Amino acid sequence: MYKKIVWPFIFFIAFFSFAQNNKKVLLTIDGQPVYQEEFKRVFSKNLDLVEDPTAKDLDNYLQLFIDYKLKVLEAEAQGLDTVSSFVGEFNIYKRQLADKYMRNSKITQKLLKEAYARLQQEVNASHILINVAPGANAADTLKAYNKLQKARKEIESGKPFESVAKRYSEDPSVEKNNGKLGWFSVFQMVYPFENAAYQTPVGKLSKPVRSKFGYHLVKVNGKRDNLGSVEVAHIMLEDNSENGTVKKNQIEEIYNKLQDGADFHALAKQFSDDKNTAINGGRIRPFTRGALNSEVFEGKAFDLKEKGAISKPFKTQYGWHIVKLLDKTEIGSLEDEEKKLRFKIKNDSRSQLINEKLVEKIRQTYSVQENAKALQYFQNNVGDELMRGNYKANLKQLPQKQIIAIENTAKDYTDFAKYIEARQKRLNPQATKNVILENWLTDFKNGFLIEYHKKNLAKTNPEYANIIEEYRNGLLLFDLMEKNVWKAAKKDSIALKKYYKKHKETYIAPKQIEAIVATANSKKTAKTLRKALKKEEDVKKLIEAYSSVIFKEGSFQEKSPVLPKGFKAKKGVSKIYTKNGNYVVVKVKSIIPAQQESFEDAKGQVISAYQNKLEKEFLEGLRRKHSVKVNQEVFKNLKENFAQ
Repeated sequence: MYKKIVWPFIFFIAFFSFAQNNKKVLLTIDGQPVYQEEFKRVFSKNLDLVEDPTAKDLDNYLQLFIDYKLKVLEAEAQGLDTVSSFVGEFNIYKRQLADKYMRNSKITQKLLKEAYARLQQEVNASHILINVAPGANAADTLKAYNKLQKARKEIESGKPFESVAKRYSEDPSVEKNNGKLGWFSVFQMVYPFENAAYQTPVGKLSKPVRSKFGYHLVKVNGKRDNLGSVEVAHIMLEDNSENGTVKKNQIEEIYNKLQDGADFHALAKQFSDDKNTAINGGRIRPFTRGALNSEVFEGKAFDLKEKGAISKPFKTQYGWHIVKLLDKTEIGSLEDEEKKLRFKIKNDSRSQLINEKLVEKIRQTYSVQENAKALQYFQNNVGDELMRGNYKANLKQLPQKQIIAIENTAKDYTDFAKYIEARQKRLNPQATKNVILENWLTDFKNGFLIEYHKKNLAKTNPEYANIIEEYRNGLLLFDLMEKNVWKAAKKDSIALKKYYKKHKETYIAPKQIEAIVATANSKKTAKTLRKALKKEEDVKKLIEAYSSVIFKEGSFQEKSPVLPKGFKAKKGVSKIYTKNGNYVVVKVKSIIPAQQESFEDAKGQVISAYQNKLEKEFLEGLRRKHSVKVNQEVFKNLKENFAQ
């Protein structure tokens, strides 16, 4: 695909200007002002990127800048900013960038650093859980809290944590694990629980901590360094015998085969009783410590140091194993881990904290009007059918009142009624109707605030506004050139051939030299090589005979850097030349003189040149179409400032 590089598309950035009335007008286009501030920022930002020295000259750069502004105007005049493909791509980019800017806050940075610090460590903990729903009433919440406090006092009085957990904990797994959760790291537990685990010293009890599941009491049993993750393959033989030795001889026989050089993956496919992994040669997905239900297996896997290392046979509750280390990944730097951590923060309960801070900031930025009576209305008029999931709003009877508004944008009673209908299938059956409606109304209003801020972010964030304007104009310029220059040049075959004929002398293929170039590190070798080249043209045979010599065979132009300096081509074997401390001999097999290129051979060059011609004519037309006036006094001052 032959496309001419578009100067403005690469280098020019159109900046959204704030309080432009207070800035000096550099030029006008059809009477509309373009301010010096935009030109200064564009020139300063792109100065180091521009390779063409003429473009660094302010006079030349100003002309390129004017061309850029004219192209944007023409793209808009042709309606390219209304084409569905453009609108769709631009809106997607705006939303994605707005989301990034809105959430790249101090709280996000704090959570990122906290998560990375916790990633370095693993915690072993036990817990007692007393269930309480997120929307539970005050009485049920207090009851759960008091029950947990009672359990805490018993432990502090000396009773074993395990026995107290079995009596009090409402976690179903307590019957099997006595409240023990094993080892875990960051993001593996709900955030409030994770906080308690990392903030509580080893051997101590946390204060009661509330999560979406209820109240927890956390006992920290240990902490250790996080060793990252490993990827292993294993061969497992199930052994459910009473003493666990039935398969011992068989696993040792497999181990001996491995020591004699047998293929691990082939043996895994043949003998392993773990059917899920045997089909893939025993390969297990990468895991961290604490991710599997066997500390013994994890310990053996992490003990292996070198890729390809194989463990001796060992036994777990599942049977006998042999493990081979495939890969080991240590924790990277904050920069290495940042993208992954940001993704997890976004999809973790931590995101609620980010939203809360964001909503707080939005309320400080805009003048928000709220209807304080809206909640009471819905609590009084939404019946118990909501709790059965049968609520249906009578939209005709709803008051025509706003719930929340910013300037001319608002959400009203009808919007919230529809919101309730959509949410009722996801209500918490343990919460009361009034608490549910209160929480939903808060979410509804916060959603409105966030969406409004996202759509209007360009008005409050200059950096964001600059970037989206740059992206918008880049898309427009690409589409403009594609429509008016690139496609026109490629499709008009008659015009291309006509252009080729008119400039035929431009498309001359240079003289080509078909040759073997041999480079030796000693003159003695070069002399014997020169004799060999007179008799032999098969490079493969020459390479076999002269292993220390570098051979290059092909078609070269006269001034090719492969050929020695001062080389004059004539058929046959050349004299010995010196080059960079080496000795070069060239065998010229044939010389193809310079010749006229056919249209097909030169087509790529013709299209590029014709595109240049069309673009020049296109820009000349834009200059004639619009009135451009430069404020020479302002421009003179700009030149003086940059000269300093």
